[in-house]
Amino acid sequence: MTTPSLKIAGLEVSLIAMLDYDHQIDVIEGATPRRMAGGALFKMSAWRKHRITISAGGWVPVALNAVNYTAPFEVELPMPVALRAGETLPDGWSSRAAPWAEHSVTDQAGQTVRYVYPKLTVFSSGPVQRNGFSTNPSWEITLEQA
Repeated sequence: MTTPSLKIAGLEVSLIAMLDYDHQIDVIEGATPRRMAGGALFKMSAWRKHRITISAGGWVPVALNAVNYTAPFEVELPMPVALRAGETLPDGWSSRAAPWAEHSVTDQAGQTVRYVYPKLTVFSSGPVQRNGFSTNPSWEITLEQA
């Protein structure tokens, strides 16, 4: 199987720039917790999106410095997300095409888990480079779903 690639704004990030690759997906939302007169808590939610933080070892890939960060662009993640059978991707997400198409696995308990390599439209302010005398260079980019 081919190693999954990271694509940011149509640019494939080289494996050398992805040493120690890690990404974190967080939910961000327009929600406010409220309490009823009896103290019960409920949440009023208007919207729900995702923030993805990608970090890796090495220098910032040079091509990422040329991306227009004032406009939305697509990111294609190299690591899958797991979904239960019948569960859909979050709003605004799609699945990458072959060779990273969705696949399913049935575990020993008979539960089917779907693995999907996500693709979504995002905004970002661009990558951040980290350097220091005590560590190797690394970079990070924070992306918010459009």
